[in-house]
This record gives sequence, structure tokens and C-alpha cells, in this order.
Amino acid sequence: MILDDFLELSALLTGQYQLLNPAQQSLHRPTADQYLRALLAVFPAQDASVQPPPAQFAKLLAAYQRLAAAPPKPAIDDQLLTKLRADPDFKANEFVAKQIVNIWYFSQFKAVDDPAAPFLDGGFYERGLVWPTVKAHAIGFSNQPHGYWTQKP
Repeated sequence: MILDDFLELSALLTGQYQLLNPAQQSLHRPTADQYLRALLAVFPAQDASVQPPPAQFAKLLAAYQRLAAAPPKPAIDDQLLTKLRADPDFKANEFVAKQIVNIWYFSQFKAVDDPAAPFLDGGFYERGLVWPTVKAHAIGFSNQPHGYWTQKP
């Protein structure tokens, strides 16, 4: 299933293996589904008659799937990442891999490899992996009631 492969690829690229933790799947699967849809919508297909996944994304995902299909299924770890990064399809579509990392960490990504291009919103800023990594809450976002900052911890 493409969503499962996308989650595994995302965990591999971000180094955030908790994305695959069954206890946290109820949080990560809906986010992954929306991120997958956003990425599939912007990366162009080489043939307009071919429907998702578009060519750039499809080649990157296919490179991961080839490696993950080896029996026994390899662990999602640095060794697998090294193999993936050596794959010609990864190298040709590394920009897409970077956008997968961007969308998970910052809930934003670029549709084109141009420094002047605007970032597109992934829709889940407060769920960005950057916040637990830096041990902070999303700037400008809190699930606490108004005025919580006036009370001492």
C-alpha cells in the first residue's frame, strides 16, 4: 500500500522512526495521508495520462520499494538509508526526498527546485517534527487555555 510505503520512506528519510510505532499510528497515519496527497498533487508526471503517483515521486518511492522488498524485509535504519541514497533513482529525485523531509519537519515544501520559489503549506504546522526535536511547542500555537502563561508551573 502506498501510504505504508510512504510512512516507511518518511521515517527512513527523517530519522524519526516513531512514525512507524503502532502505538502512535493513529496520530501519524492521517498526517501522512494528507502529506502524501499534497506531494502527489505537485510533482509533475512526465506523461499527463499517467495518474498518481507522478513520475518524480513514483521513481523515488519505487527505489525505496525495491530495497524494502528484499527478503527478509530490511530494518528501517541508517544502513538502508545508505543503500537508498546510492540508488540512481534516489539521486535523480533527491529534491523530492528533501521535500518529504521538509513537509514532516516544518509542514511546508517546495514544488520546484528554485531558491526563489515559495514554500507550500502542508497544513499541519503544529505537528511538525521540529517541535519535539527542539523540545518546544509550535510558535504561535498552544493547546492550553487563554492566560495559561500567567500561572507559575
